[in-house]
This record gives sequence, C-alpha cells and structure tokens, in this order.
Amino acid sequence: MNSHIFKKYYIAIVDGILTEKSAIIDAPISRKENSIIERCINENGDKAITNYFVINEFNNNSLTYITLQTGRTHQIRVHMSYIGHPISGDTLYGKKSNFINRQALHACKVCFIHPLTKQKMNIEVDLPDDMKNFLYSNYTM
Repeated sequence: MNSHIFKKYYIAIVDGILTEKSAIIDAPISRKENSIIERCINENGDKAITNYFVINEFNNNSLTYITLQTGRTHQIRVHMSYIGHPISGDTLYGKKSNFINRQALHACKVCFIHPLTKQKMNIEVDLPDDMKNFLYSNYTM
C-alpha cells in the first residue's frame, strides 16, 4: 500500500450527513490500550491517511467513496468514527444498524501490476446485495 503498487477503493455507508463532502483524514492510529483488536486515534500512533468523498445522501446516512494513502488495521472504520460518522452497522466503532447485519463497507476495486506479466490489473466488484438493499430501502428523492 505504501509503495502505491497495490491500490484498493472502497464504498461505505456511514451514519449521518457529512458537512465536508470531500476531505482527507490525517490522524495517526495505534492499538487501543488493553485491547488486542480495537484501534484508536493516538498522536503517538502510526501515520494514517484516508481520503473520502460523498457520493449521495439519504435519510441520515451518506454513501461514500474511500481511498487509502496508508494501510493501517481498521483504518477506515477508525477514521470515519473519529470524524463522527462511523460506518453503518459497525458495532466496534459505531453502533448496530436496523438495516444491515454487518459493517456497510465494501472493497469495490483493486488495482495492481501483475507480478509476472507486468500488466496493469483493475478488478471491480459490484456492491453486495445487503448494501444494495440498504441503499434502496433508505433512498428518498
């Protein structure tokens, strides 16, 4: 990730309507004290940079497109929670959702140079059905 040879792109549904429709979150992440799983923002943590922009808004949720400049454990989840907009359904960094039984986060695209053929590879995957259902059931024009 840090050498930018391998890039991942994400779609996330986050709680709330983001004031900033496009931003860079630059906040260091470390393991939360007394936890082997949870991470937190900590000035002594590892550098972590997340880019996002809002694709659409509905009810009290925002559909976002996210890219990473660094690749820390739980980075998107921690950063979105840090700015007050946790990923919908993320019970570790946010809260349970009535519409989806998991975190509404999806790696929609990966790009890399194939190690043998040296060909640029772009692999895209459609949103999973549960996220589509979440969007369709909540979308209002």
